[in-house]
Amino acid sequence: MKIVIVSGLLGVGKTSVILKMLDPLMSNGAKVAVIENDFGAMGVDSEVLEKNGMKVRDLKGGCICCTMQGSLMDSLVSLKNEYAPDIVVIEPTGIADPEFIVGSVNAFPGIDLEAVHVSAIVDCERFLKVQKMFERPLKNQLKLSEVAMLNKIDTVPSEDLDTIEAAIRGLGYDGPIRRVRGDTGEGISEAVAEMRI
Repeated sequence: MKIVIVSGLLGVGKTSVILKMLDPLMSNGAKVAVIENDFGAMGVDSEVLEKNGMKVRDLKGGCICCTMQGSLMDSLVSLKNEYAPDIVVIEPTGIADPEFIVGSVNAFPGIDLEAVHVSAIVDCERFLKVQKMFERPLKNQLKLSEVAMLNKIDTVPSEDLDTIEAAIRGLGYDGPIRRVRGDTGEGISEAVAEMRI
């Protein structure tokens, strides 16, 4: 089983991007499940995902990188036993540190993992306004990311996109950066390809 962690601050469009990631993830017949741990009003639509052959687990009331690690492990074991997914996409809370999630799943003996992949989504519409306020969680989310996805690229001028990319590099991220749109799926297949799942 492979794990794909899709990190990003609250409101960056993680759920929309995940919905568009599912086609490229399933393109070779892979069974995909989603674990959602977000406080946002919009969650992954379980009915839509399950209609497409996926299982969804919602973990509410805490963060899976700290207070809900046990619930995450229980969900992974349950999914493995009931559904046997090839890929589990994890959508953590907006302030979650992917390093703690990676450490937890790698240390857990109840699951045979092939790989753990991490991506970070950045909201272009709000990035320049919140960059300083959320610098620490942004750095944490980018630290292990195999790809950074700039979402909502249609909401800002192209010169702002260049500024955002430079700011992300300034936070110490040196991996690939892909410009995507969670609403249309633009650029998401290329971003998924960067993770070599």
